[in-house]
Amino acid sequence: MAAQPPPPPADLVSALQEQLGRVNAMLFNYIGALQRDAPPSSVKGEPLAAPPKAYDVQAQSELMAKDLSAALQEVEASIQRLPPMPASEAEEVAQAVDLMRQNAEASAELAAELEAARAKLAKLQDAHGVLAEAALCHRAAAAAAAAADKAAVAAAAGKGGV
Repeated sequence: MAAQPPPPPADLVSALQEQLGRVNAMLFNYIGALQRDAPPSSVKGEPLAAPPKAYDVQAQSELMAKDLSAALQEVEASIQRLPPMPASEAEEVAQAVDLMRQNAEASAELAAELEAARAKLAKLQDAHGVLAEAALCHRAAAAAAAAADKAAVAAAAGKGGV
């Protein structure tokens, strides 16, 4: 089985954006959960009431940290898969010019294919017109022949009965 080529940079950037969105959602949810579940603490040395529920915030925060760390490692791996940036502005301009040339070539190729498809469509429409006209003429001739046969049968029946 042949190795698949690496995905284009646009796909890598989209994947990176999705991963960053997931990390953002994780941070938002985890910070909210930590704020909600954190035990009370004394601000000025006042006595604290016992926490209302037995909830292991430390264990939960460790799980959250592991999840977040794994997600950030995925982001880092995606960043490493991105193609390198050009070293200089001249290389960046040359790359942009090359991409513009490739775009122009692809546009010309697509325009040629479009013109060929239009020509083929015109030929097919002409052929359809010829076939439709022939079918209509054949149908009209068949209807006329059927009417003549019917008239002949009626005439023969009229002569025989008098």
